[in-house]
Amino acid sequence: MLDPGWDQKPLSRGTVEYVSPDGLAGASIDVVSTGPDAETVTLWAGPPGWATRAEATFTARTPKHLIAAAALADPTPVLRYKDALNPRLAQLAQLTPVEPPRPPGPAPLDVQRAAAARRPAAAPARSVRRWTTATPPPAPAVPSRPGLRR
Repeated sequence: MLDPGWDQKPLSRGTVEYVSPDGLAGASIDVVSTGPDAETVTLWAGPPGWATRAEATFTARTPKHLIAAAALADPTPVLRYKDALNPRLAQLAQLTPVEPPRPPGPAPLDVQRAAAARRPAAAPARSVRRWTTATPPPAPAVPSRPGLRR
């Protein structure tokens, strides 16, 4: 926060605030509270508002490795879905489309589908009478033949 361009805001409601040159990152330090959790420090990044700002609050008793893990100012790109970003954040972010890498060879499912496409189609199955417990319909009545003539 001692980098050139960061502004120190005047003491307000017991906190000193440092803000980055672009106004999108900062730290608020509570200098009035007393007790074991005195001097709370809140690191923040992003524009003010719900779902647009990331915040992490630490006390004097917070282990240093946890503070280092917060890494709100880490410049490493983070993958996000464009539709999941708040529109105000999308305007501030540098969005780069990413395409998944192509596999080096065909997947096992691709090989199986290609083999199935090369096989000849199976002949249709014949209709075979099966045993059933249903009663078949009665046979049609056959008319009797007239008697033989001599």
